[in-house]
Amino acid sequence: MDFLRKEGSKFSDLNERYIGFGELYQKKLWHQLTVDISSFVLDKNTRKDRNYIDLYNNFIKLFEDKMNQLKFVQIASVIAQQFCPSVPSKAHEVEEAIIFMKEIEGKKVWKDGKGLEDEAMVVARMAVAELLIRHGSGQNRDKALEYMKDVKENLLPRIAGSGAETIANSSYYRVACEYYRGKGPADEFYKAAIQFLAYTSQDILAPEVQKELAIEIGLTALVGETVYNFGEVLAQPVLKVLDGSDYDWLGRLLYIFHNGDIDGFAKLCEDNQQAISGQPLLKANMAGLKQKIGLLCLMKLIFERPPEERNIDLDEIAEATRLESEHVEWLLMRAMSKGLIKGKIDGVEREVQISLLKPRVLDMEQLEIVDKKLTEWTQKVENTIQFQKTFIAS
Repeated sequence: MDFLRKEGSKFSDLNERYIGFGELYQKKLWHQLTVDISSFVLDKNTRKDRNYIDLYNNFIKLFEDKMNQLKFVQIASVIAQQFCPSVPSKAHEVEEAIIFMKEIEGKKVWKDGKGLEDEAMVVARMAVAELLIRHGSGQNRDKALEYMKDVKENLLPRIAGSGAETIANSSYYRVACEYYRGKGPADEFYKAAIQFLAYTSQDILAPEVQKELAIEIGLTALVGETVYNFGEVLAQPVLKVLDGSDYDWLGRLLYIFHNGDIDGFAKLCEDNQQAISGQPLLKANMAGLKQKIGLLCLMKLIFERPPEERNIDLDEIAEATRLESEHVEWLLMRAMSKGLIKGKIDGVEREVQISLLKPRVLDMEQLEIVDKKLTEWTQKVENTIQFQKTFIAS
């Protein structure tokens, strides 16, 4: 393989890798060759000028029809990034990369002239969307959104239950994170990130990527207007990377919101003023954070009450939430408008009757409260049955 020999001579530190490719090609070990090439392009230390592009044009093309489609497209999507070396990328570089990926989309080199299957097509199209987001203008971002919409509405439903939807969904939600990271809203980034982690093993993410994602999930959960289920947030294993780090305060802040701990929130903000001030997202949304912790405190108060005690005095809510009495009705109406609770406010009696509390993911302490309530309810049912038996017998 003359090309591989020349590349090995040009990049002496990679010579053994190129020799290995040649040996596997001669032995027709297509699976192992695909695995080795995938490992090669994912290794940042192997990136030299346009060597991935040259590898594709002069070597991979010789056996692309023998490769697993998903692996082939994943390799191609990494190669496409090498068309954009400039920072920021130039328009013609982005155009070249997109043309390359669209050629990959249109390949019909597999058995019986078949093109890419739906799973591989998702990865290919999301690679184009990622190029448009990372390297394009505002207009290109709009095109990326069109790609994402098409994939979500047409391709992903077709592969549901196929066994390969994990990779496809991981690809889709990873790019969705890229899109909403820069554009917002925070809620959409949060939802995309949670879905990405649901379809992606944390072990394949580099430590720096895990930390970045944990920070972004934490921040967007805090400021997201629709995010109130902090049990779901804390259930994400990736957040453990914050423990003991320079963002340890963020992990503790999430737990404080989960518990609706207003006093804890005030103290943490006081103790970590510099760190919090260094986060523009938190600094710009401090009023919203105070409102959210108040709503979560209200939810905690309702949750911890026995089910037969759902008529709550407004002064009790004012004391728990650290609000002036005249602001409590506004807080309750806000909670109702967001669907966090359902109930009826009695302004004359100055109480609220709660009929529904929105379900949330619970931690072990909250589950113990539920267990205690169920035990008490079971005992009441047994006492009622025993009373009826005694009454009938008499």
